[in-house]
Formats: sequence, structure tokens, C-alpha cells
Amino acid sequence: MNILIIKLGAIGDVLRTASLLEPLKERYKGCSIAWVTKRNAFGLLKNNPHINNIYFIENNPSFSQEFSLVLNLDDDENACRLASDTRKKSLVGAYIENGKKTYTQDSALWFDMGLISRFGKKNADELKALNKKTYQEIHFSILGLKDWEKYPPALILDDISIDFAWQFAERKGIGKSDFIAGFNTGAGGRWQDKKLSIADTVELIKKMQHAFPEAKIILFGGPEEEKRNRDILEKTIGVIDAGCNNSLLDFAALVDLCSVLVTSDSLAMHIGIGLGKKVVAFFYPTSASEIELYNKGVKIIAKGKDYCSYKAKCENPPEWNLDEFVEGVKRLK
Repeated sequence: MNILIIKLGAIGDVLRTASLLEPLKERYKGCSIAWVTKRNAFGLLKNNPHINNIYFIENNPSFSQEFSLVLNLDDDENACRLASDTRKKSLVGAYIENGKKTYTQDSALWFDMGLISRFGKKNADELKALNKKTYQEIHFSILGLKDWEKYPPALILDDISIDFAWQFAERKGIGKSDFIAGFNTGAGGRWQDKKLSIADTVELIKKMQHAFPEAKIILFGGPEEEKRNRDILEKTIGVIDAGCNNSLLDFAALVDLCSVLVTSDSLAMHIGIGLGKKVVAFFYPTSASEIELYNKGVKIIAKGKDYCSYKAKCENPPEWNLDEFVEGVKRLK
């Protein structure tokens, strides 16, 4: 049996979709799994032993063979067209029909809440707000797989990135027995209210340093957080800068140094989950219900009417209780 998975983005969604791989291999003994994604997600998948071949959508892949199953979990136009054009015995997920994007009935549990919902965006948003199932629970159900909570997505680091992280640790005076708290309080540019403000981040770091004076604190971020993190570092003392321009796997390897990761609903959160780290994850305006922490985390939800609204900029900004973050770390320590 051969299976084609199409999942292009976002990068964090690609990683959490990898939780399907091991149970698929167990159900279909000896099957071959190919995955089509975007080039920027390659690092998250390349070391996974359950994937036989990886293809990039940027290369306009086409397949001469017939697949036993095509699984398209992406509503992207190119993903849907590839799912439609590929020869297959069975299709689950989104595809093109009569020039429009649609989806199979067995995948409705997910796509009914999305941008191509048959109910329209307003009703889809309402369904998403009402949903209490995690991403993994939904997708395991779609495929008839069991025990979703036993199969976390596995992010496998390579030796080069592991060495990079330990060289970083040595330079910064971080020992293997140290209690290391990672902070990733930015969240890119799409949802402005996912992130903690600079002022709240500074206050939270100071609270953490008071509660855990022995802790080594590492500040994480991506290229969009460079100025933001510089401001945070200038207003705090003793915080270690992870840098904002690391490669994907180097970033992940630095996260792997952490004893606990305090993070927004972001790529860093998915990486922490994929590495099996203890995670304090905070949410607004996206859904906390969809995130599975595999009994290794604490969820913090801001107060505000725009929770789970998925608004790019909220009319009702989040209200955070920073002491909840500190208590979350205490619970996990």
C-alpha cells in the first residue's frame, strides 16, 4: 500500500500532522508514505523514519503511480489541485470539483470549521469556537485511527543541530543540570494579539526570576521579533539571547535545551510539543482546545471577548494574569 499526504502549511500544522504517521504505519503494515509540503517545512520532516519520500509543492510534483490513499489536509489551491489530479483509489480531504475547492464527507469534521466550509465563513467560525476536540483527535477520527493521545508528533534533530545547541550552551554558561526556562512570547505577524506585549514580557521575566532565582532564561524569536527581543533584553538583566535568525532545526535544538518552554500559540509551541518538552502555552485569539499537550503542559487563556475569534487584530485586546504563567511553570517544574 502507498499513501500520499499533502500538508503544506503552516509549518507548525505540518509538524502536528506528523502525529498520524506512526499509527498509519501500524495499521497498514509495510506501507510507503510520501509527503508533499513546502520547502520551508523540510527540516521538521526530513529525519522522520516513517516518511519514505518528501516532495516540495514549489517543484510542481506529479506522480505516475496510483496511490492507495491520498490524504489532503490543506485547503490551499495547489494542494487541492494535486489531490484531484493524482491517480488514487481513495481520497480523504480537500480537492477541486467543478472548479471549486471542496472536501470529502469523511473529512468534514475538520473542513467544516475552515475557510472552505460548506456552511460559509460565519458559521465555520462559530463551529470552530464551539469545538473542544484537539487537532489530533479530529484527524485520528477522520482516518478511523485510535489512541490519538499516545502518538505525539516526533521532531527528530540531527547531530549538527544538537552540536550547535550544546556549543551555544557552553558559550552561555548553561549546564546540563540547570533549570532552563525558554520564553517565546512573540508570534510572527499574522495575529497581533497572540503575543505578549514587550512590557508584559519584561514583567513576566522579572516575576520568573523572583520565583526561580536559579533559572537560566533564554529568549527566543524569529526574524520578525528581532527588534522586539532587543527591547526586551535591554529592559531585563541576565536573560540569554537565542538570536532571531537561526535555521529551523537549530532553533528547535535550542528549544530542546529548555526544561520548560513558555510560548504563544506559535511554531515554537509546536516544536516544543514535538520535542516532548514541558510547555506553558498561552492563547488569544486562537483556540486552546485544538492544541494537544500530551499531559506535559499547561494552557493559559487570556480574558477577552475575542478569544477564539481568529481576528488578525482584536477589538477587545487580551487581559493576562501573569501570575498564572509563573504558577504554570511551578506545576511543571
